Amino acid sequence: MKTSGFTEKLYGGFQFKYSIDSLPLPDGFIRYHQDNFSRYFLLPKEEFKGKAILETGCGPGKHAVALALLGAQVTAVDLSDDNVERGRRLIEYYKFSNLNFLKHDLMQPLLLEANFDLISIHNWIQHSLNPGLVLKNLTALLKPGGRCYISCYHANTFRFFITQIARSLLIPGDFEQMQQLVMFVFPSGFRGFSNPDDIYFENIFDDFLVPYCHTTTYPMLLSVMQGLGYRAITQAPEIGEIYGYDNIALRMGFEKQGNVKVSDKVAFDCSVDEFDRGCPDIVKESIKLAEEVIASVKKEGDREKIMFFCLGLYRLRAETCAENNMGLKHGLLQQYLNMVLSGNIKAHSVFYEMKDFYATPQG
Repeated sequence: MKTSGFTEKLYGGFQFKYSIDSLPLPDGFIRYHQDNFSRYFLLPKEEFKGKAILETGCGPGKHAVALALLGAQVTAVDLSDDNVERGRRLIEYYKFSNLNFLKHDLMQPLLLEANFDLISIHNWIQHSLNPGLVLKNLTALLKPGGRCYISCYHANTFRFFITQIARSLLIPGDFEQMQQLVMFVFPSGFRGFSNPDDIYFENIFDDFLVPYCHTTTYPMLLSVMQGLGYRAITQAPEIGEIYGYDNIALRMGFEKQGNVKVSDKVAFDCSVDEFDRGCPDIVKESIKLAEEVIASVKKEGDREKIMFFCLGLYRLRAETCAENNMGLKHGLLQQYLNMVLSGNIKAHSVFYEMKDFYATPQG
């Protein structure tokens, strides 16, 4: 399926449409991301000055601004024409001479010299067709001893369990109508959930409709990066059972070890099937019901009902995002899936039929 046009619409024309309408960028945003870069590159802020940094999947360029304000020489790359144009507006506003924006698909080698001290891969590689190939292409641009920071999606959280259900049903053609249907499922918007970093309008489409959405784990990422010739410079945290967590950030820093020749035999697949049955029994029951619902609504073929159902999944996530309770979340999900299977939810009235259910946690 050709996805480049839809990706441009989603990320260029929609996701970051208003992202730089208010300038300057908030001081808190700049400080937070400078601290984050310092932590995962394992580099004091004052030592960023003069470093050659490749900021990849840069979106509208806000993270590139945080790096440029540290005095680094920043090259920012994105797939979207609209985002590159937003980045150039930021250069003009801040009067940067140490920031440049390029349009490029990093599934293809970027024909620049391998002279970067640091490469940032902040929260986008999970949306590429082949994250491992992207990592291989970027490794060729990093100096021996250079450092790489990666932020991506951690598997086995509730967020990506419901995401896999929705992604099994939705198609890019649902995008326009779903935007209109959101008001019926979220008539009061998203502020009431008090979680603007994780629950917001654009996030629905970022999770459910972007062409690719890979999740991984720390051990899988470590294995891939070691195969590419890196050593970890930050420690992977101990992650226990997280099926009841809404979302967990996966972030690590790595250092390239000399001129390592990457073997063609290195396995680059670092994605997780969220329906893998190596999980607790309650999650296995959710998988069983989810597969039944997916088959049922696909057979019925009512696009509006599918869209309302998926928005109902997101509503369930939003209502429970502050809880880290696997029994609660999967218990509610199973009730919702059983309601769909029994025919108790009609597309035109899903919110009104579910609002009391959401307002009164079960179990």
